[in-house]
Amino acid sequence: MTKTPIQPPTRQDLLIFQGLQRAIIEKKAFIKIDFKALNKIGSPFFNPWENVLPLLVILTLSLVSMIVNNLMTGTIVLTVLVLGYAFLMPFFLEPFMQNRVVKRVVPRIEKFLIAWRYGGFSICLSADARVSCSAPQGDWRTFAESYFPDLIPADNTDESDD
Repeated sequence: MTKTPIQPPTRQDLLIFQGLQRAIIEKKAFIKIDFKALNKIGSPFFNPWENVLPLLVILTLSLVSMIVNNLMTGTIVLTVLVLGYAFLMPFFLEPFMQNRVVKRVVPRIEKFLIAWRYGGFSICLSADARVSCSAPQGDWRTFAESYFPDLIPADNTDESDD
């Protein structure tokens, strides 16, 4: 399945995005992520080392335990650490993913449009987190124009000089 290329942003898109940026910077809106959707191969925010390095540490610790003590101790250490990894690592990795998404999406509209097309996050109002616009189904332009019209700069290019 081939996706159509992302269209370059228009002047109006840039202005609306600037308003959205200001809303996020001024804490009137925030970005909420879906960790399971973004922590996959092919995601623009996926970092394989965050998933592989803890497993390498677990395997190394259990191997050292098997060599120093015995096989039974090493197997128990391996089992306990793998269960801890399976249940606790998403909670530890989610803040890093959240930070990565915000740092990559907020500064530039081009990266924002790529991430919006992929999905896995939503823009929520700080005042009421139930009001949100999810990527890629939602229309971020309408959302920003509806809730942050005062933050969107006026377009001065339409005025003609006399």
